Amino acid sequence: MENTKLKLITDALLQQMPVGVVLSDEKGNIVYANRAIGELRHVDRHEIIGQKLINCCKPDSRSGVQRAMDLLLQNKSKTFNRLVEDKAHKQFYMDSYSRIEDGNGQTMGVALFSEDITQKRELELKRATAYRMLQESDENMRKRYHELLLASLETIMKVLEKRDSYTSDHSSHVCDYALKMYERRFGIGVDFETLRTAAILHDIGKIGIPDEILHKEGKLTEQEKDVIRQHSLIAEEILKPLDTGSNLSSVVRHHHEHFDGSGYPDGLKGEEIPMLSRIIAIADAYDAMLSTRPYRDAMSYQAAINEIITHIGKQFDPEWVKIFMDLANTGSI
Repeated sequence: MENTKLKLITDALLQQMPVGVVLSDEKGNIVYANRAIGELRHVDRHEIIGQKLINCCKPDSRSGVQRAMDLLLQNKSKTFNRLVEDKAHKQFYMDSYSRIEDGNGQTMGVALFSEDITQKRELELKRATAYRMLQESDENMRKRYHELLLASLETIMKVLEKRDSYTSDHSSHVCDYALKMYERRFGIGVDFETLRTAAILHDIGKIGIPDEILHKEGKLTEQEKDVIRQHSLIAEEILKPLDTGSNLSSVVRHHHEHFDGSGYPDGLKGEEIPMLSRIIAIADAYDAMLSTRPYRDAMSYQAAINEIITHIGKQFDPEWVKIFMDLANTGSI
């Protein structure tokens, strides 16, 4: 009788929560879903009972979520978070997965808590945009110039990438990975828009590199490598007019610096390298490794991840690699 009463009270409490709650057993089968999860995620909560928890995720994210679920069920992780975008309903959710244990520490299943953060995120975006605009002097004229120049450069970048099947959409991928890393740590902070622009335009300097070098099949000579390395300096000169209250051009100039000081163009190391450059460096390398290039085939996901891990503290900032791996392990990138 006491157990029945306790179960009724627990169920009533979970049903009243504004946060969506889904519980699964140790095999990943859903055994409970509260009312809020149906309202938030536009599903019939009764129909998902008995389904695999992983099947409630978008198909393209299931493999990543499964990796994270395995870590939970194998007692190698206590919890993980994922930012989920529902494009059909124009909503964003923060999903938190936690391992459920019995009194002896044995795994009983997984709890998913889903919160609608759409309005909160929109407010943060507005604040970030407002902050950026407050940094600009002669606001009206400068704003028009800034937006026109930025749009023009982004269009040029898209045209450049479409000319080369090997790097098509590379900048948009790098931007996506970089923003997810930044948002995981800071939310939509004051540097969000600067990072977005820098990531999209990080390779704009390649407009000044001859095609016969840029698209050469096979290994480059040392002289040709020196020419390629000029692209970050060319980009800095192109982007200086956009530096109204930001360090955009500096971020792009230094996105090939290495954490141990072995990069270019200035051999900066550690925190001498702008933080946003350190983020882009990881995102840029990861997408490049997943892409087929004239001189090599695309790497597998695991091979690319192994390369990132191998170069922790050498090419990449350990702190930001940890954030990158949190996203990779949860299928967010």
